[in-house]
Amino acid sequence: MINLKKQKFLIIGAGNMGYAVLNSLIENKISSKKILIIEKKITPKLKKLKSKHNLKIVKNVRLLKYKFVPSISLISVKPNQLNAAVDSSLEKFLSNSLIVSIVAGKKISDLKKIFTLNKGIVRAMTNTPASVNMGTTLICFDKIIKSDQKKIVRNFLSLLGQINETKNEKVIDDFTAIFGSGPAYIFLFIETLIKIADKSGFKNSKNMVLQTFLGSLLLLFNEKDSPTHLKNSVTSKGGTTEAALKILENKNGLSTLISKAIDKAKKRSRELSKAN
Repeated sequence: MINLKKQKFLIIGAGNMGYAVLNSLIENKISSKKILIIEKKITPKLKKLKSKHNLKIVKNVRLLKYKFVPSISLISVKPNQLNAAVDSSLEKFLSNSLIVSIVAGKKISDLKKIFTLNKGIVRAMTNTPASVNMGTTLICFDKIIKSDQKKIVRNFLSLLGQINETKNEKVIDDFTAIFGSGPAYIFLFIETLIKIADKSGFKNSKNMVLQTFLGSLLLLFNEKDSPTHLKNSVTSKGGTTEAALKILENKNGLSTLISKAIDKAKKRSRELSKAN
């Protein structure tokens, strides 16, 4: 955190992910004087955060009335908004900044064509649990990024949760399909169990299902054992769990369905990357 408190942060786009990063900076005692947000649409929750912490939000840098030199700039806009968001004024404004992009589908080579005046580009992807500091983030550094810069970026993105690194930018499509979309798969499974429990007549289905998920995860962490071993420990020969698993683990079962779904998501991620 020592390194981060010396930095100045610019957040371009304060939607869900941009807001999550902003909130994490504030929670980690980064002074609001060292944060600047560029956002055209101020949501109620962003307005509330602005008022509470006296944050500076502008629609573009031309409206900025005081000197601010960001050392780290987070680019968190939709892919189709990126070109419109970057003009000559902004590019010059970022000349002394590291660029950290979480723009879906935009490769480092694409970003280099847009941000020509900066201290290097970092491409990252994360997922929605970042909003509660429990995200899973993948980082890919431009080759020109120095080791001390990498340390700062790691500290910055670790505010969102777990960080992982890759030198192969192509695996970001796989990351998007598995971990970016992953929370939706988990929510679907939870949603399905709740519906089944409701049909069985339980009055507290949601909390019962959530407790089962949370308890299972805590058991997995505390036991430090493999999911396979813990699954087998619940499964008695000839019992109810075994009967259910015979359906879920058959050749057309859960594993096959999830694999097919993720392959489809990977394909779509690559299509979107080319389209952008």
